[in-house]
Amino acid sequence: MAGSVVGWVSLFEPFVASGQRSGAAAGSLQWADSALHALVEMAERAPRPTLGLTEELMAVYAKAEDSCGLSHAQAFRCTSFDQLGAYDSAMVAAQAALRLFHQGCDSMILMRTYLGFSNMKLSLSENADADSLCTYALRHWNPAWPVSPLRSALLTNRAIAKASGGDLQGAMNGFKEVLALAREEGNDRDVDDALSNIGVLKAMVDELDSSDHYFNIALEAARSKGNKSRVVKQLMNLADNQRSRGQHRSAIALFDSALVLSRSTGDLREEAFMELQVSRSFTELGEHALANERLYRHLVLNDSLLNLEKVRSLAEVQEKYESEKKANEIKELQVQKLDADLRAEKVRRMRNVYLFSAVVVLGLAVGLWYRLRFTRRSRAAIQKEKDISEGLLLNILPLEVADELKAKGYADAREFETATILFTDFKGFTELSEKLSPAGLIDELNLCFKAFDRIMEQYNIEKIKTIGDAYMAAGGLPDPAHGPPGDVLCAALDMQDFMVEYGRRRSAEGAPFFSMRLGLHTGTVIAGIVGVKKFAYDIWGDAVNTASRMESSGEVGRVNISQSTYERVKDDRRFRFIARGLVAAKGKGELEMWFAERAT
Repeated sequence: MAGSVVGWVSLFEPFVASGQRSGAAAGSLQWADSALHALVEMAERAPRPTLGLTEELMAVYAKAEDSCGLSHAQAFRCTSFDQLGAYDSAMVAAQAALRLFHQGCDSMILMRTYLGFSNMKLSLSENADADSLCTYALRHWNPAWPVSPLRSALLTNRAIAKASGGDLQGAMNGFKEVLALAREEGNDRDVDDALSNIGVLKAMVDELDSSDHYFNIALEAARSKGNKSRVVKQLMNLADNQRSRGQHRSAIALFDSALVLSRSTGDLREEAFMELQVSRSFTELGEHALANERLYRHLVLNDSLLNLEKVRSLAEVQEKYESEKKANEIKELQVQKLDADLRAEKVRRMRNVYLFSAVVVLGLAVGLWYRLRFTRRSRAAIQKEKDISEGLLLNILPLEVADELKAKGYADAREFETATILFTDFKGFTELSEKLSPAGLIDELNLCFKAFDRIMEQYNIEKIKTIGDAYMAAGGLPDPAHGPPGDVLCAALDMQDFMVEYGRRRSAEGAPFFSMRLGLHTGTVIAGIVGVKKFAYDIWGDAVNTASRMESSGEVGRVNISQSTYERVKDDRRFRFIARGLVAAKGKGELEMWFAERAT
């Protein structure tokens, strides 16, 4: 990673610095094709600059009516949105890329789109879908096509999906296939990645010596190329193996070596993680003073990360607010100038009124009337634009947050201790998508999500976002009095009732339909707005992850709730509960869960 930023700047300076482009090159089809080719050649692409560049590319390709260029730009946007965690935008970009692609386009565009789609599915832990997408793309790969890293990337994603789904042997075979292909094609980067992934799998099955063997090969390759970021990762892998053996002092030495290099790359997230691991190793050795010292360093780095992200997000929102404010001020000044011109014209003409005939006076009156009407229409147009902007702002942000943003130019992130998070997910979404046309699939999703939106509005619950076929909402924010746990549970039961009726109706028509899992958890979250383009109100915290696990650990047609939510609604006579006991939840261990139903 250390060299990638420099590579980005040097390679893309002619494209991203649009203000410095010559008039002949700026916005031309030739410039767009050159920029797109440069994107293809980049091994690593920073997501935000990529989004900025592809937005310009789409404007050029749209003007040229080049659907293949548009499809390719959208494929890159899908990956960039996924890297930033904007999964709903990634889904939209992927669907747009598929819709724009046609037989005359380069097949690599389609492969890149499937790769971006599979990246997003892996990010959402939808491993079976990621496996299916990669398998479908690889099945259609033509051996006669030129050498491309996309093939190795699809094979890698499929292997990762298998590993995440518990098929470790399938994953091992997949990574060995990537290794053989990368060596055949002379792709050193993919060789290093494959070696590292095989080492991780070996460690997962406790073959630590074999794991070390692969990590050391990758480490030497990274050192020979001067790639500090990859050296750091391999040292961390070797340190993890030493911890697994109980060799904590050796692990600490490896982590500290990695930390020295990591500080030169400026990766605070990586540093914070390693400080935490060192703290745990000192704890295992019983050296609690040193453990506390390293834990303190971890917390300081974490705080720095949070502050950096908050400042960056707020700065972007404030910049957007200021630019919109200036645009409105310019419009207001234009209207004021029209008023001044009108008054000056009226005074001048009144001075000469006795020099003209009645016909001329009448003509002036008509002209002034039209001028006045134009001014009034201008004011009305500005007011209409303001009303539209207000409506759009309130459609994406809660009223309290929108008011704060308008008053200060930014909105502070806030902590809410008892937010109740609601997660839904449709079962068999991928299988159903194969039976419906893209337009039909979107219509079905829209039907369900519109109904969910109405239910959220009825109970005064804040909709947060949709992520593909998932729906997320939260009660208890931004006003803690809105959406208490009992109301969120009522809304959840209403949503399942709607899905049952919807399924009955579709079944009677002989048409495919969705069925849904739904989970609730109550806990502490941080809420605020992020981004500058299409910015949105979002929430973060471990409670969000736990709510997601409530959904994935539930059953179709049921409402699954956590112990925290149960404790707050157990005395509510509107409900009855079925204890499930301890249920294994991915990444959380065993958690107490209950099914909630309406009291009869």
